Amino acid sequence: MTSVAMNNLWTYIQGLNLSARNRTWLAEKLTEATNAEKAAKQGDPTQMTHEEFLDRVEEARVQYGQGRYYEMLPGENLDDFLNRVG
Repeated sequence: MTSVAMNNLWTYIQGLNLSARNRTWLAEKLTEATNAEKAAKQGDPTQMTHEEFLDRVEEARVQYGQGRYYEMLPGENLDDFLNRVG
């Protein structure tokens, strides 16, 4: 977007006379979008679409049904568990 277009957009937004609550909402949405784009560019494995999330849950259910899962043993702490299965 050119500088002129950005300035026109800013002028338009200012002309909307948004309430403080609306300005905060808009700022949060812009920040969220920017953070999501940065994470996607960096290949953040925790970022996924809703559809990707549901696919992963379904795959986990299938694996569980096939007995392909691990359980922590009684008295086992998380470090011991991760060392045992990792």
